[in-house]
Amino acid sequence: MEYSVVLHIKNMVCHRCVLMIEQELKKIGVLETKVELGKVSLLYNLSEQTFKVFKERLNILGFELIVEKQDILIEGIKQLIIDLVQTDSRLSTNLSYLISDNLAIDYSYASKLFSERESVTIEKFYIHQRIERVKEYISYGEMTLLEIASKMYYNDLSHLSKQFKSVVGVSPSQYKKEQKFNRNYIDKIIT
Repeated sequence: MEYSVVLHIKNMVCHRCVLMIEQELKKIGVLETKVELGKVSLLYNLSEQTFKVFKERLNILGFELIVEKQDILIEGIKQLIIDLVQTDSRLSTNLSYLISDNLAIDYSYASKLFSERESVTIEKFYIHQRIERVKEYISYGEMTLLEIASKMYYNDLSHLSKQFKSVVGVSPSQYKKEQKFNRNYIDKIIT
């Protein structure tokens, strides 16, 4: 199938988000689609009325259509990092190469734009996403901190502990002991 229209959507961070968007499209009669994190591919343009209804439904669900190229790039960077962290994938190359390669963009431009728009560097965004994932694993209580460090590809437990404390304010051990699992929504981390 040849998709000719791509709509970019902000705040899609997981598979459930994809399912929600697919359901909303079906409800308004748009069946031939390809929904991925951050975007919907369509065979044809939506009518003005259907587009309006879809946009309203997205807003109700906490999503937002993105139209500016720069915003699309920033959302693409976020989606790439969130996907990397949420799938527990190892960063096999440096983050700058991953972003420039996947998004076909000059990293220095992307980094500068991201920092200007989000008031945080790409690297810091990545670290905060990783720490939020660590907090999630701690809250489950199924793994030791050493196992979590290994699963999240930290070099060692001390590296995880240092990064965790700098972000959260307490060590992972203290966080685990206090059992006040203050977790953040993935799409609201440092934005």
